[in-house]
Amino acid sequence: MKSVNLLLRRAHLYLGLLLLPWMLIYAISTVFFNHGEHFRQTRPADQPWTPLWEKDYAVELPSGPDAVRETARRILNEQGLAGAFGAQRQGSRLTINLQNFRQPMRVVFDGEQKKLRAEKRPTTGVEIVMRLHQRVGYGQAGGLTFVWAFIVDLFCVSTLVWIATGVYLWWKLSATRAWGFLALGGGVASILILVGTL
Repeated sequence: MKSVNLLLRRAHLYLGLLLLPWMLIYAISTVFFNHGEHFRQTRPADQPWTPLWEKDYAVELPSGPDAVRETARRILNEQGLAGAFGAQRQGSRLTINLQNFRQPMRVVFDGEQKKLRAEKRPTTGVEIVMRLHQRVGYGQAGGLTFVWAFIVDLFCVSTLVWIATGVYLWWKLSATRAWGFLALGGGVASILILVGTL
């Protein structure tokens, strides 16, 4: 039993260290989301997009979301651009946002003018951290994008193991069980009350 307890203590300790940078990312970015009014000056909404290039281009824009995404992928491939992206069609305009932590970039096709242009926009440290929180990976192109998604999955599983080992170690300390039940009950009650009333 001592060897099991030691193993779980070590697992709890080293999982905590492994999760530390990821917990920091999620904690800091959540502060930015939850108190956005205090950080708005660091990420102005009207930052202009700077043109990188513009060229004549013609393509038939489809209507379905899957077809729109496939058209966007073909446009990016033709321009030598790769990586995760999102695509949105508004009338005769197709906007393709390339997902990059440090340098936002988009490619815009104007169907009326038959023009294709690429643009970039300045970014801030606050925006970079918020993108780290929002970024997903599966279903996107690129090996590193898959690695990011896999690490996020690993983070989720590790967090559950970290919680389970923490509960086990708490239970083994009989002197702290009463306070532990109080803390656990308070956490569960707060979630149930808020979910039931908001």
